[in-house]
This record gives sequence, C-alpha cells and structure tokens, in this order.
Amino acid sequence: MSKQDEVMDDFKVRFYSAMVLSGVGDAMGYKNGRWEFGSFPQIIKDYNALGGYKNININRQEWRVSDDTVMHMATAIAITRHKVDEKVSNEKLCEEMALAYVRSMEDMNGRAPGRQSIESTSYMTPGAKKKCLKWNEIPYGTQGGGCGGAMRSMCIGLKYSSPDQLETLIELSIESGRITHNHPVGFLGAMVSALFTSYALQEIATKDWGSLLFDKIQPLAREYLKKTENQSNRKWEDYERGWNYFWTAWESYLKLRKIPFSKYTPPGDIHYPIFPDLYDFKERDEFYASISFSGWGGSSGHDSVIIAYDALLGAGDSWEEMIKRAILHSGDNDSTGAIGCCWWGAIYGFYQVPACNYDHLEYRSVIEGLAAKLYELRC
Repeated sequence: MSKQDEVMDDFKVRFYSAMVLSGVGDAMGYKNGRWEFGSFPQIIKDYNALGGYKNININRQEWRVSDDTVMHMATAIAITRHKVDEKVSNEKLCEEMALAYVRSMEDMNGRAPGRQSIESTSYMTPGAKKKCLKWNEIPYGTQGGGCGGAMRSMCIGLKYSSPDQLETLIELSIESGRITHNHPVGFLGAMVSALFTSYALQEIATKDWGSLLFDKIQPLAREYLKKTENQSNRKWEDYERGWNYFWTAWESYLKLRKIPFSKYTPPGDIHYPIFPDLYDFKERDEFYASISFSGWGGSSGHDSVIIAYDALLGAGDSWEEMIKRAILHSGDNDSTGAIGCCWWGAIYGFYQVPACNYDHLEYRSVIEGLAAKLYELRC
C-alpha cells in the first residue's frame, strides 16, 4: 500500500469511527434511560461496578441507542439519497431531512424523544394538525433551544468537510436544526456540531476550534440568517435574544479556558486551554450544570456542544477520559456523548477503543453503511 493509500485509508476509517462512536456515546450515556439525567453518584457507582469502559458490552438489549442516534441516522439518510454525480439543491436536502425526521418518530419507543422534536415533526405529518407545514414553515418557538438539533447534525460535517464547502455546511446544519428547533440556541448548536466534525476531519488543532467559531463563523451564520429572514416564522427580532444568549455562553467559556477569540490573536505566555487543578467527576458535573439553561447540563443547543468540546479538549487521545468527561455526568449525557464521541472518532479513529464497546452496537451495520455513503459523497 502506498503512503497516499494509507492516508486515504485512515481518512475513511475516521468516517466510520465518527459515526459508530457517536452511537456508542449515545448508547452509553442513555443506558436504556437509567443514566440520562440520572443521579450523578449512582452513575459513577454503576460505572465502577461494571468494571469501567473495558467491560461495557454495548448491545441492543442493555444499551440501546436513544432518539439521538435514530435522528442522526435520519440526517445521514437524507443527505446521502442522491448519487455521486447528481447535483442536488440545499432545499431538496432539507425536504429530505424533514421527511426523514418525521419517519424517525416511528422508531422512538423506549428512546425518549424530545418534546420539541415530537411537536415539530407533528406539524409536518399529514393529518396530525389542521395544516401540514413544509420544512421551512415551522413556527418560531421560545422552547426550541434544546439540543435536539445539535445531537443529529454531525454527519453533515462529515459530508461537507472540505474548507471550500463551508458555506454549504453552515446553511445545511442551521436548517437541519431549524426544521424542528426554530430558535437560535437550538439551531446554532446544530451548526457547531457539524462544523466541529469538519474541523476534526481537517485535522485543525482542537484548541483552535472555539476561536475559529467565534471569529470566522459567527458573522457567516448571522449573514445567512439575515438572508433567510422573513416576517412570519424567521424574524430577526425574534431571534436576537437567543442569538446573543448563545454567543455570550461561548464567549464566557472561551474566557474561562483562556482561549483567544481569534486564532490569530497572540496568546502571550498562556498555553491554553487552562483547566482547574481539581477537575474530577464532581467538579465537572457542577460546571456542566452551571452553564446550562435549567440545571441539566447538555440539554440545550449551547451547552451540549460546549460540554462536548470541553470533554474533547481535556481528554486528548484517551478514549477512557473521553467517556468520563463527555458521558459520566448527571445531565443530558447521551447527547453530549453522541456529539463529543463523534468528534473524538473523527480525530482518533478507533484508537484504544475496546471492541466490546461497539461490536454489537444497535444499528451498527446501518450506521457503517451510512458512513460508507458519506465517505463516497464527501465534497
């Protein structure tokens, strides 16, 4: 095998590991509903009783995937329906995503789907409401800031991972979230999930992701929202408060970790990110709750991606540490696990991940098939 073939083979593996480990992070965090939003001491007790991650055998019976993975698969299905040489518009892809999300609701028994996702998909389900709405007609919602968009958009960053596809990535990821979560905190979380996945594939240093988001992506996202503004369900005056809330949360996080707001701002003598000297399970759990909207870390569009990013920065190439930081907390840990473990897999592949963590993952063959298709269609 040539050096170029080895590089391409590694790149392909990272597509598979991103998709598969996202499912693993979801299944592990959900633990059939026992760990999601669970008691923090009980989660740690259970984890230790199992003997740690090397003894966790992810399977459909005891560790089924939640709504996160079902809807992530729906996104992947929607954006991979076309052929390699077929030109398809963003609008068509959005129509496909909306249809896929509606259909995904048929596979939600025992998977704890979010209230906002249920409500919004019902608007697009014929016969469920007085009027069946199109994908871009979902009403603005003050309760639409949840993580339901962020947990399912990572695959967009796999397909559109090239720097020259940034505009498409921003537009599709925002719309993927806005289809059900028409609130800036919700759909901007979807944008970050996809964006950081693309950064992972591009091998951009993780410590620079936050700087690039704040400095380069923020104005592009604002420009797109202004371009698609209307006077019914997409008014900027409705969005402004949520927009400010999202970016203020990121500004506070970057300041806390001493990460510059611009990649091109000299950090001086500071080697960032900076973590507290004591930052174990308890300290992380308290921090995650503190940045959340209502005390449940990771349940909103802003904190789900901040927590996943914080976990990735702290874990480095350690799969064990990624589990501890992204999953073992008392918030929406299946979502932070799904997002963060996708990013981790897109960087490190299956490095030191025991086969028992993914061999019998529910829907593994489907997920791997989607990973292959995403790789084939990558732009």
